[in-house]
Amino acid sequence: RLAQDLPPEALDPSNIPDKVPWPRLNPEASSRKAWLLAEGPYRDQRDGKRLVTFTFDDGPVPETTPTVLRMLAAYNIKATFFVIGQYLEGESSRAQRSREVLRDAVRQGHLVGNHTLDHRLLTTRTHAEAQAQIDRSAFAIEQTIGAKPILFRPPYGQVDDYTMGLLRERKQELVLWSLEANDMQTSDIPWMIETLKAQIEYRGGGSILLHDVRGTTIPVLREILLWLHEHKFDPRKPRQVGYEVVDMTTYIKETA
Repeated sequence: RLAQDLPPEALDPSNIPDKVPWPRLNPEASSRKAWLLAEGPYRDQRDGKRLVTFTFDDGPVPETTPTVLRMLAAYNIKATFFVIGQYLEGESSRAQRSREVLRDAVRQGHLVGNHTLDHRLLTTRTHAEAQAQIDRSAFAIEQTIGAKPILFRPPYGQVDDYTMGLLRERKQELVLWSLEANDMQTSDIPWMIETLKAQIEYRGGGSILLHDVRGTTIPVLREILLWLHEHKFDPRKPRQVGYEVVDMTTYIKETA
């Protein structure tokens, strides 16, 4: 339901359980620290467990996001979706479907973050434009799911001092990534699969960036999910490297 359809008490922040369910590791919204935090927790060579978390940018779209949700559900994986606010605005049939897709994601336990209104590079915007990009998108998200987003991912991973100040004022967490398939730059599915596997192995897990707006991302996700399942951590063999896919909350807590 839209926020205006909810009773006032439902929007009272005190009624939202565990509003900030992880430590604030980067209250200054430093991009340098955010890149470091995206790499995840310290990797003890005596412990083979390696954490992976999935993030998806640039949706939601009715063509591909529902397929992503079904694939994640098949492995009981909770991801984080950094969404474009303008897709949620208006009363067109497409906007209504996009809002319902985002509500489905929330109902299934996924987190939602702000990825600006229309994916403009914030560092080239005026101060007023940068603020509008963040705030208007946040408002569209709140109107859709009934809660303000506390996670923020800037387009292209770029922020400047002014943007960091805006995030500090809004107490939003700057979330970046450490692994990517470059699925917005290429449609070479075998290459994307192999390069992502290689990154996961080399970096020992991490925060994966994919885009739920590209059809070619679907087979990549399918193969990576299967591969991670086949190479999952086995607690009976604690020194053997294996992967555990976790939600962003767990990932950040373990990093702390």
